[in-house]
Amino acid sequence: MKPIADALGVARSNLVEQLDATEIKPRKARGPEADEALLARIRAVVDARGSYGYRRVTRLLSRQLDAEAAPRVNHKRVSV
Repeated sequence: MKPIADALGVARSNLVEQLDATEIKPRKARGPEADEALLARIRAVVDARGSYGYRRVTRLLSRQLDAEAAPRVNHKRVSV
C-alpha cells in the first residue's frame, strides 16, 4: 500500500478510506406498477406508429416524460 500511496502522492489513510467507500451497494428494486405504466405507454406509441423501432419509441417516450418533468426512460427497458 505504501508504494502505491507514494507513487500517487497521497496519504495511505486516504487510500484505505477510498477502498472502504467502494463497497457494493444494493440496487433499488422497482415495483411492477412502474413496469405496467411504462408498458402501457410503450404500447400506445407502438399502436400509433407501428413501424417505429425501440430507438424512436424511446425518444418519443423521453420527450413525453420530459414534458411531464418525469425521469426519462432507459433505452434498455424499451423492447418493442
